[in-house]
This record gives sequence, structure tokens and C-alpha cells, in this order.
Amino acid sequence: MPLTHQMVESALRSKVTIPSGACDCHVHVIGPYLKYPMTADRVYTPPECGLAELRKHLQELELSRVVLIQPSFYGSDNTFQLLCAQEMGDSARVVIVIDEKTSDQEIANMVAMGARGIRMNLSTSGIFDVHLVRKQFIEVAQRIKDFDLHIQIYASAKVLTAIADTIHTLPVCVVLDHFASIKADGFQEQAELPVILDLVKSGQVYIKLSGVYRISSASPNYAEVKDLAQLYIETNPDRILWGSDWPHTNTLPGIPATQVTPYRIVDDMGILHLLSDWIPDPQNQAKVLVSNPERLYRFP
Repeated sequence: MPLTHQMVESALRSKVTIPSGACDCHVHVIGPYLKYPMTADRVYTPPECGLAELRKHLQELELSRVVLIQPSFYGSDNTFQLLCAQEMGDSARVVIVIDEKTSDQEIANMVAMGARGIRMNLSTSGIFDVHLVRKQFIEVAQRIKDFDLHIQIYASAKVLTAIADTIHTLPVCVVLDHFASIKADGFQEQAELPVILDLVKSGQVYIKLSGVYRISSASPNYAEVKDLAQLYIETNPDRILWGSDWPHTNTLPGIPATQVTPYRIVDDMGILHLLSDWIPDPQNQAKVLVSNPERLYRFP
């Protein structure tokens, strides 16, 4: 009998116990359009999805901590992410976006409201110029080093590899989004992988096991991802995070940027429980879900 989606989901749910203090390190909230307008130059427009929906998501997954990531369509206006984090108290942290107009005082104020990192979203913005990325990296690191913030970057594996020498020398640590953009299919042959592993081994970077559908199309169990995830864990279990990428924003070809694009349909609980296969050691599971995010985002 062939496995159905429901059978796979049921099997996965029975394998893992979510530890106390577990954290979803990658979510977004999208406020009412009229109150929290998006940038005119945005690439896409997602549906509204606020704090009530986020709380439901966390409750269903039995997670008690969360990191809100500033989405690209809000530019450097971090208001909605920060307000939602404040509403949630010490269980929430924020990764913000800054630009040349953001003052040091504004950064300090956002740190007081729960900001713990600065996001550089190069993939969504279509930035592939290595010289530009390197320059931005160095400038941002110098700006934030005294605020105890890190840099979170979403970029192609090729770009990450090209600036690896710079990442090694930065005065702040770096978080690589979405498996460091290494595609799961044939990952062993990808030239960028050894460079990424060296970064993880050094302790200078964290890798976020998030957005699994961005590196693999083998749903629902994403079997081809298991070996890649395990390789990252074996390289340095103290530098691995997990995130759902909820509520799963999407871009579709041919859809105008101002037209609302529906979310991907994703089995969040099934993907969370894949960690039992990816990380069979309960101690390492606890590192990825609890102690690593606790250290990086300074949860109490």
C-alpha cells in the first residue's frame, strides 16, 4: 500500500517530544494593509496574517519561543514585527532591517524592544554583486558590533561562498538562512558545500534549518534533506537553528507585485517532526530547538 500524506504525518508525529523552551527561529507577521503599508518597490504582496494567527501556529506546534523576521516588503520600517514581539513579551525576539537613515539611537531603541539581529535579504532583492555584498557586510557589521547584534543573511550559496573570507573576519556572528541555500538534491557535489561547512565548523556562523521547501521539492517527508541536515549537525551542533518560515510567503511568475499572492500550503507540524529523523540524538535536538536560540537571541 503506498504511503499517504496522512500516514506519513501520523508516523512523524509519534517520533519526537518537543522540549520546554523550544523556539521557531523564522516567522513573519503581516499587519493590516491600511495601518502598516508595504513598500512601493516590493516584489510581492502576501495576505494579512497577524499576532492571533502566530499564537495559534506556536500553540499547535507546542513551541514557547519565537523569532520574528522583518520581511522584505516592509523595508526598514520594523514597526509591526517589534510591536508584536512586545505584545508577546520575553517569549519573542526580532531580526530587523536597517538602512543608511537608521540612527544609532533608533537601533538602541529597537534592541530594547527585542531586536537581536540585522537581516540582509539578498535573494528576494535579487542582489548578486559580490563586491557590493562584501561592502554592505563590512559596513553593517561595524555599525552593529557594539549593540550585540548578529547579521542574518539570505543569499545564494554562490554569493555566500564568494564572501566567506569576509564572514570569517567580521566582528559579529552571522546566521545563514534556509540551509545556507544548498540544494538538497546532489548536495555532496556542490562546490559551495565545503566552504559553508568550514564556516559552521569555525563557530562564526549559524545555519538555520528553515524553509525546507526552498531547497527541496520532495514533499511531504523531504527524504533527500536528511543527509544534508545531519551533515550540518555533525559539523557543529552548537551552531544549528530551526525555523518554520511560517506563514510561508510565496512569489508566483506573472503575478503583479501589488496583487495578493496566496501562501504556500505547508504541513508545519510534519516538517517540525522531521527533526526526529534529521537529529536522532535528543541532546542535539534540544540544542537546535532550545539552547542555541536561547544563546543567540538572548532569551531569559
